[in-house]
Amino acid sequence: MDELKLKIHNLPKGDVHNHLHLSAGLTLLKEKYPKLKFHLPRRFNGFAGMMQFIEQNVNAFMTSSENVIDLMDLGIRSSIADNVTYLETSVDINLYRFFNNSVEEFMQAVDQLKRKYKDQIDFKPEVGINKNSSQETINEVGMQYIDSGVFKSLDLYGDENNHDLNGFLNIYKYAKTKNLKTKVHIGEFSDHKTIEKAIDILEPDEIQHGIRAVDSTYTMRMITERGIRLNICPQSNIALGAVTDTHSHPIRKLYDSGIKLTINTDDLLLFNATITDQYISLIEQGIFTFEEINEIRLNAFP
Repeated sequence: MDELKLKIHNLPKGDVHNHLHLSAGLTLLKEKYPKLKFHLPRRFNGFAGMMQFIEQNVNAFMTSSENVIDLMDLGIRSSIADNVTYLETSVDINLYRFFNNSVEEFMQAVDQLKRKYKDQIDFKPEVGINKNSSQETINEVGMQYIDSGVFKSLDLYGDENNHDLNGFLNIYKYAKTKNLKTKVHIGEFSDHKTIEKAIDILEPDEIQHGIRAVDSTYTMRMITERGIRLNICPQSNIALGAVTDTHSHPIRKLYDSGIKLTINTDDLLLFNATITDQYISLIEQGIFTFEEINEIRLNAFP
């Protein structure tokens, strides 16, 4: 391990844009399941291509509560291996179906993981809602998660262009009454106007991605004035084709505009780039200095 990589690896890090059952590192996954055939493409065919890959590979493998627990456990262990000491990670509300359709049983499994690794990582699971979830699931199951005390934040993800966010307003308001932090995926494949709309409707504390804010001075000012943080995942953006490469990524312009941002893994299982990997890439390609990366690193911590 060279000097820069060792230096960055040894720094405590926070990962605040992470999907738990998709966050296992390939090395640990193959150690656990040596017969599992899992070949990652270098690039996915956009968001739809990623979803197809998940359906054909991850979902085909994830057939029981044991598999779900394994993937979540491996995700936490992968974070620890990269010296991530603070982890905010989405736990999809629909995963309870693998636990005899018992919300309580699933929440207990998540809580057990918190207890298992409490001395190694500050693990803050968040209620993860796919925009395709039914209103019944959102209003009943989602509310149970919020009331449980196990989860510390709320995240909304999925197709950024074809959903009316007003349908999620009630659960966002409820989450705020329970002092949960709120996040929303927007502005990776959708334009800056969708970011503005999401802010107006949901009033999130943080935005997952949000990189198309760079196209509008007004949007960037809206983000800074409201103190919203962007949790950006450069390698995810590149692999999905939202940007061409590191040098064309708008992260530097967003940073220079005064927006508070973080750098995260998104789905380590799919994009195969740790936070250490991404910090090093951004430094070596001249996007940020080590001092600037260190400032961004500290942004992830409460």
